Amino acid sequence: MCCLALVLLVVPTVRAEAEEAAVYTFTINYDVQNTGSYTAHNVKARIFLFDNLMTEWADQQVMSESITVDGRAVSHNNLTIYEEDDNRWAEVSLGNMDSGESKTISVVQTIKVTSVRFSINPSSVGTSISSDLLQYTQPVASLWESDDSSISALATSLTENTTNLYYKARQIFDWVVENLTYEKQTAEHDALWMFQNKKGDCSDFSNLYIALARAAGIPAKAVSGNAYSSLYALTGSQTDINVVGHAWILIYLPDYGWVPADGVWPLGQGSFGDVDYSHIVGATTGGTEVVKSSGVVWPGPGVIREFWSYYTGQSTQVDATSSGNVIPEVMLDVSVQASSQISDGVLPFTVTVKNMSRNQADNVSLTLGLNSTYFEPVDVQSKSSLASNEQWVASFDVTLKDNAYGQSHDIQATATYASEYTGITGQLAAVGSRTVSVAAKPASPVVSQDLMIYVLLGVVAAAVVGVVAVVARR
Repeated sequence: MCCLALVLLVVPTVRAEAEEAAVYTFTINYDVQNTGSYTAHNVKARIFLFDNLMTEWADQQVMSESITVDGRAVSHNNLTIYEEDDNRWAEVSLGNMDSGESKTISVVQTIKVTSVRFSINPSSVGTSISSDLLQYTQPVASLWESDDSSISALATSLTENTTNLYYKARQIFDWVVENLTYEKQTAEHDALWMFQNKKGDCSDFSNLYIALARAAGIPAKAVSGNAYSSLYALTGSQTDINVVGHAWILIYLPDYGWVPADGVWPLGQGSFGDVDYSHIVGATTGGTEVVKSSGVVWPGPGVIREFWSYYTGQSTQVDATSSGNVIPEVMLDVSVQASSQISDGVLPFTVTVKNMSRNQADNVSLTLGLNSTYFEPVDVQSKSSLASNEQWVASFDVTLKDNAYGQSHDIQATATYASEYTGITGQLAAVGSRTVSVAAKPASPVVSQDLMIYVLLGVVAAAVVGVVAVVARR
């Protein structure tokens, strides 16, 4: 199977403002082997691909794509691309495979991901859910048990004070963030397990949230994919896709559509209505196709989709394994730290900007977003360039206004920069944020009325003594 490589190019849209985005290259290999005793005829492999998504909840472009078998490009006659709902997948024809023979399918995709940030007015959220969305309010056995009495009772208690779907969804989300603890797992679990254990990872958080939302009559489904973070990814180098696997949530709000939420990102805080450019969508699921006889298997690139039983001939055994890595081509990571010590009304901030990509970032400018109601402005800081793997630590001394004390404030740092990576035009942006609690301002010393009288009498007495002394000298 040798012909021209399949290449898909998308010209990015030029935007006037800095675009909060990143670019990644994924390489995923599927190793297929006939481990049986007979020839497998007309073997077909079905694999997920990253998709172009220009929706209200995702902004993702496939900038380039190639599919090869044993290093040779797949011909159009041996490749069929399918798209359904939010998912995209390919059927690759491998021909005949003799006993013991193996073949490797390699998929390389470069993807640009742009952050999505909703601005939701709760009073503008509708009340009508169309009939085609009701499937996303139903329980899924062994995954999202929204019909379990304990889960439905909790959903009722969390939402009984409102009929507004936004407040229902948000109150469930806040409970999940506040009452569940993140702990990495080695196996997949259902919502009921998470409800009982209260500890789990991203998929466990998502499963319980979806079950609670569905129990409250809110359409909900899951997103499986990857999330690239400086917390666990090696800067400027390839990272195993299994390390950066991630799951998050979509809920449906009438008149807004599907809205993303992530119970563990940022850790301990979560994000509702926002997903940043670290979230790469692999596939979405309504849940029914996730539960297999072997357990819970999430869809997405790197995962076998109904895979190797597609062949003809005498009964034999075709097995497969997959592996892959991701490399950030263009990506900055921004983190904000605040001092706990306020001195003379000044609160020090430190912002760390890390170039996670293997390409240089040029003309880097760093702005600390401050609400002028509470803080005095600070100057923009800049750096001519950041090489791959380079880290820049910038310090800001922020002067507090009197009404800033005794409150919590969301502080956002934005780094804008340019990249010479092919296909990227204009300014890019990277954002980091932190919620800072400012203690109440120390009270000024209070002088009692009696003490003030004594002080005044002392001053008067001293003045009288002075006058008497002057008169006596005369």
